[in-house]
Amino acid sequence: MAAWTFIRHGQSVANAEGWFAGQRDAPLTALGREQAEAARRAVEPIGFDRAMCSDLSRAHDTAVHVLQGRDVPLEVTATLRERTCGSWEGRVIADLEAEGVMPSFAGWQTRPGGGESLRDVALRVCRLFASKPEVESTLVVSHGALMRAVIGLVDGTPTEAIGAWRPKNCEVVRRDVSQARWVALAESL
Repeated sequence: MAAWTFIRHGQSVANAEGWFAGQRDAPLTALGREQAEAARRAVEPIGFDRAMCSDLSRAHDTAVHVLQGRDVPLEVTATLRERTCGSWEGRVIADLEAEGVMPSFAGWQTRPGGGESLRDVALRVCRLFASKPEVESTLVVSHGALMRAVIGLVDGTPTEAIGAWRPKNCEVVRRDVSQARWVALAESL
């Protein structure tokens, strides 16, 4: 069984200021860089055969920190980007909460105007993972919604409950997932 290690990016400017970045670039804060360094130490004993990350700077810079001192090539891809938040990108989260629209953000098939659902994210990511050859250990540095959607599916979480989990910045999550499982997940969506 192949080991997959997922890490959410460190704190970004958007996280610190409380607004939805989605696919907008929002760089790491000083705390985010410290979190990335702590994540590097946390996964230090793990050998990686492959590493992938989102092309957004908050995930890319976290991945570079985590891989410091390792001879593992980093595949940077837009497929691992955060969920597109559509008309909510750049909006203050507290304002959206006050409007009462935030529960739809946690839904499996609901989406902000012009944005993606968690199902949409899971589909694009599972297709990517299903297309990769199986290796012993893979590192994926990405975003919260992506981790919610994909790990929820891997864990067999009911789809209506997948949106409830919110991974912390630089949270490390490991799962054993075979190539056949990624293919089955991609086909089931």
